[in-house]
Formats: sequence, C-alpha cells, structure tokens
Amino acid sequence: MKTQQLQNFVEVIDSGSINKAAKKLYMTQPNVSRSIHSLEEEMGQVLLIRTNKGIQLTPAGQSLYFYAKSILTQFQMLEKLKYMNPHDLFNKLTISVDSIFLRDDLILLFYDHIRSADTEIHMFETTCEEVIENISSLKSELGITVLNNHQLSVFKKMCELKELEYEILDSGPLYVHLNENNPLASKDKINANDLLENTYIHLPYDLFSNINLSISVDNVQLSTFTHTLTMSNYHAIIHFIKNTNAFLCGHKWQIKELAKTHIKSLLIENCDLEMNLIVIKRKQNTLSDSASIFLEIFKQYYP
Repeated sequence: MKTQQLQNFVEVIDSGSINKAAKKLYMTQPNVSRSIHSLEEEMGQVLLIRTNKGIQLTPAGQSLYFYAKSILTQFQMLEKLKYMNPHDLFNKLTISVDSIFLRDDLILLFYDHIRSADTEIHMFETTCEEVIENISSLKSELGITVLNNHQLSVFKKMCELKELEYEILDSGPLYVHLNENNPLASKDKINANDLLENTYIHLPYDLFSNINLSISVDNVQLSTFTHTLTMSNYHAIIHFIKNTNAFLCGHKWQIKELAKTHIKSLLIENCDLEMNLIVIKRKQNTLSDSASIFLEIFKQYYP
C-alpha cells in the first residue's frame, strides 16, 4: 500500500467523484480508477460503489477513509518536522514553587512565547525545603520561594552545601490574607492578637516553617494559635479562606491574585519581619530556553 494510493482514495471521497478528484490530483480519470481498484485488491474488499448520485462508501471503505485521513495528517506533520527548528519541536518547563500563588497568566504568556509543537509544563507546589531538594536533584530547573529575614541564613547555608545559586528579586512586609467578609477585614492594619480566635492555615511544616514557630509577630508567637490547619494544595487553601474565618500569613506578591477571589490582605501592626522573593537554580548551569523565557516573564511581573 502506497501513500499516493491513500491520497487518491481520500481525494475521491472528498471530491465526491473520480472525475473531480482526477482534476485536483492532476491525473487522468483512468489512472485514478486504477489506483482505487489496486487499493481494493490489496484490501481484498470493495471500498466504494459508483452510483448515479456519485460515490458511496462501503463499511470497509468508511473505515479505510477514517484511517487514511489520520495517516496522511501524520505524514504532513513529519514533513513539517524536517524544516522546524529543534527549539520549535519540544519544550519542557519544570518549576518548584513555595509560598506564592503564581499569576495564572504567567503560563499563558510563557506558552505564547514558546509555541512549540509539543510542550510540557511541570509545576510543583511544595515547601521551601523540597524546592531546594528538587533543584538539587534535577527534578526542577527553577525554584521560587518566599522567606523572611530569620530564615535566610539557614537558606543561604543550604544553597551553599547543595551548590545552588539564588537571587533575591524583591523584599516587602508580612501580610495577613483573610476573607473580605471577615469582621477584621474592615481594618487598615491588623493586630496579631485579633487573629487568635481564627484558624491559622499553612503549608506542611519543614525546616523553614519550623523556624517560624519561635518567631513573635506583634508579641504573639505563631505556635500559640489554638486552631491551625495544614494544607498542601494552593487552590484548596484559597477556597478554604474564602469560606471560613481562616487566615494565611503571606506577602505582597500574593495580593493581586488573592484579591480576584475576594480575599483581603492586611499589614500587621508592630511587625518587623521582612519577606524576600527568591529565585533558585543550580550553580554554573545554563538554563534551558524554556526556563530562561519563563524567568524573564516572571521578573517582568514580579519586580
């Protein structure tokens, strides 16, 4: 069975007659007829019936038409591959993220820049400790995390031991994110004592979050909250905050995304914690085109 036979067969069906197909294929009508007859002999079945109303497919012809169209489409793709830049064929982006709800349109912007034939995007939402491990073990190419000034010294030491490099893109104060219908949301700033009756929601504990347990915010230790909830899914956290009195400790890089879901962000009174937005990658490793493009977009939207 030859590709040309399948092309002739499909064209006959699409055109509705052998005569019309012959003109489109720049062939004589007898040659097209012979091509169809040869295909029927090879299949061992009648594929089409000529009637006064045109061409009618047999059940075998219908099946062959379906598969032939698919095969010819694949051949067209193979032809395109010969002329495509390797960069346009396949791109893979692997990122590990901690403590930040990334803008949904970042991925759209990234894909608009890539537009490869085949694109894979793997985003792991996890703890800072696992972000570091994922970069070190090559599971992810880029890591994004937010740490306060108390956590930085431990973070820098871990990066040094694992031969990772990092860049602090921006710094800002600590915020509390809560339901805009929460009575506390009417305030301009919030007192940490006001939160004691609310549920403190956070990501799973790791080395860095354990450091926070000893920290006092406005003379209130995070370990003193009687109602706490540990969740590992970012969208589930947002949904929970929207529907309960729960709150999340966060930062300014979350405000715009959370505001879209009716979550209010408030500064805490008498709080000297400084939050740092950090990008992590392996030392002396050249980033892939995918990672470089994503990082460039990320820096534009998270200055």
